[in-house]
Amino acid sequence: MIEPGAGLRISGRGVRAMRDDLAVEAPFELRINGRSQVLLMVSPQGLEDLARGHCLSEGLTSRPEEVLGVTLGRAELPGLGPAYWADVELPRELARRARSRRVAPAATSCGLCGLESFQDLGREIRPVSSALTVDLSVVQGLFQLMERGQEVFPRTGAAHAAALGTPRDGLVSLAEDVGRHNALDKALGAALAAGQDLGGCLAAVSGRISFEMALKAARSGLPLIASVSAATTLGRSLCADLGVTLVAFARQERATVYCHPHRVLLDGVPLSARP
Repeated sequence: MIEPGAGLRISGRGVRAMRDDLAVEAPFELRINGRSQVLLMVSPQGLEDLARGHCLSEGLTSRPEEVLGVTLGRAELPGLGPAYWADVELPRELARRARSRRVAPAATSCGLCGLESFQDLGREIRPVSSALTVDLSVVQGLFQLMERGQEVFPRTGAAHAAALGTPRDGLVSLAEDVGRHNALDKALGAALAAGQDLGGCLAAVSGRISFEMALKAARSGLPLIASVSAATTLGRSLCADLGVTLVAFARQERATVYCHPHRVLLDGVPLSARP
């Protein structure tokens, strides 16, 4: 979502009044079975997808069918404007577990929500097992589709994007948000709503692949995550440990594959088989 904003633009020694496009940011409360779970700052569209994707990537659910329903709502906060909420209905036992991980307000959906100790990081996550292979041109093509589909970033410069795709179907889902974690959650949620098998998808993201982004990919069963930006040491090590192919600096005619290169083909040959 975009709204106009007034400002003064300085160019050299000149100053002029102008109106610019600003990315809308709003509070979003995720509720589980009627109880508040976490407060996020988001771009307020695609909120059902965000709720479904967040539950999966944060480990509150492990299968799409565990989400029994999603109810959306909106309220007005004095002096702040609209605020949004989604109430996700989960089976009783999953809701109980979610309550034990209830967290304080967060800036974005960061992948670490509700962990009580660093010892919980990466615990009980099965390594991704997928026969997916993709030519590097498919990875680069997904970024081109993502770039062409972005509406908020070209006008504001203030939104991240994430896209999911398959070698056969091309683009499966695309989302933008002021937070890179939220954008990935929205894209995941949209793919789940469409009945997509995430084990056959690759993800393209606009931001760096740090530990928490790698954690979301692994929890969701994504076999490959790629970024136009960099990866961190922990992002790389987690992907390596959990069977996720990590591609960074994926730009025209170049990319860096840090782990599990057997899934990436160059001229039909897996990188792991090249001399």
